[in-house]
Amino acid sequence: MSRTLAIIALAVCGGLGSCVAMPTASGFAWSFQHNEGEGPKLAYGTPASDNVVLMMTCEPGSQRVDVSLMGGSPKAGLTLVSGDARQTLKADLVASPGMGQMIQAVAHPASAPLAGFARTGDLSLIDRGRTVKIDATLSERPGVARFFRACRA
Repeated sequence: MSRTLAIIALAVCGGLGSCVAMPTASGFAWSFQHNEGEGPKLAYGTPASDNVVLMMTCEPGSQRVDVSLMGGSPKAGLTLVSGDARQTLKADLVASPGMGQMIQAVAHPASAPLAGFARTGDLSLIDRGRTVKIDATLSERPGVARFFRACRA
C-alpha cells in the first residue's frame, strides 16, 4: 500500500475507532479544472493544495484518460471499480518531480468503471490488494461529469 493510501486508511480507522474492510478516504475531495493549454483535469486530494492522491487527465477527443496514482505499485496494475464494473489497468512506475514516485495507467473514458464513475460518482481503487472508496459527493459529481464531457469533446 502506498504511503498516501496508508495515511488515508489510518485516518479513517482512527476516526471510526476501528478499521473497516473498505476504508473511505476522508478530508479529500474531487476537483475539476480545465485550464487553457493544459486540458481537463480531475484530481482527488486535499482541497486547495498540491496534495493529490489520484489525477485523471485527458486530451479532448483522444479516447484516453491518463490516470496517475501517487505512490502505489505497478506490479499488479491499478484497479478501478464502480458498482459491479471492475478493470485492472497496466501501470508504469514514473518519477514525479518533487513528489516521489507515482504509477500511471491509461483507460478509455467509456470503460465500464469510468463510465460508472461519470454516471454515479462511485469509484474505488485497489492497489496492492487494498481497496479505498473515493466516491464523489453530490456536490462534486457535476465536476466529474464535466470532466468526462470535456474528454469526449
